[in-house]
Amino acid sequence: MPILRTMTGNRVFIAVVFLMAALTACSGDTGFCGQVREIPKRECSALLSFYENTGGLEWKDQRGWLASHTPCSWFGVGCTDGHVTSITINYNELTGNLPPELGNLSKLKTLSLYFNHFEGVIPPEIGELSDLETLIIHNNDLRGSLPPELGNLARLLKLDLDSNQLTGPIPPGFGNLSELRELMLRGNRLSGTIPPDLAKLTKLEGLFLSNNDLSGVIPPEFVELSNLRMFSFYGNDLSGPIPPSLQDIPSSGYDTLGWGDD
Repeated sequence: MPILRTMTGNRVFIAVVFLMAALTACSGDTGFCGQVREIPKRECSALLSFYENTGGLEWKDQRGWLASHTPCSWFGVGCTDGHVTSITINYNELTGNLPPELGNLSKLKTLSLYFNHFEGVIPPEIGELSDLETLIIHNNDLRGSLPPELGNLARLLKLDLDSNQLTGPIPPGFGNLSELRELMLRGNRLSGTIPPDLAKLTKLEGLFLSNNDLSGVIPPEFVELSNLRMFSFYGNDLSGPIPPSLQDIPSSGYDTLGWGDD
């Protein structure tokens, strides 16, 4: 048994040494990322930082990561025209923090990391991903406030940060997400009032804010949300009536319509 433990320990040690060497060498032309030709070195470095910061050695599925110099073949990574355009790694035991280097993936369109074990804050650098269309990080343990910089994601269609530990207000700048179809912030600890700026999201079809600590009233400006088909506000400390413009929206079957603490 001691021999088996030693062999296992050696494999882990070798893997750690390899990872550290790859990360250290990545900045050099002859290092790991210097040998990658599929994507820019800046994007390669971002992927390695992501792997390091999210416990890559302990992922449930880590196929390809650092085993080849073709990042576009790594598990969960998608590429188009020589750039990383998607990272989709769900239910995979990712831990630690989301690194700010994710902001270097300038062509990223999809970032989907739900049902993992992230801690820490959402890096504001994600707001630099001008091509991002889908951001899904629900069912993790993210903390801190919603970065106002996310309001810069002009092409975003879906923002789903449900079931984390996020606190503070909803940034009024989220009203700048002019292409947004779904805004999902349920099951956090968000507080303050619902910003009337969200009424500028005229393409919004689903708005889910239930089970937070929001207060005040639903902004009457929401009459402008003519495409809204699904919503939930229950489990907050809201007061006043539901605006008439929302009263005729039928139950979606996806989220129970409700009010107050019912």
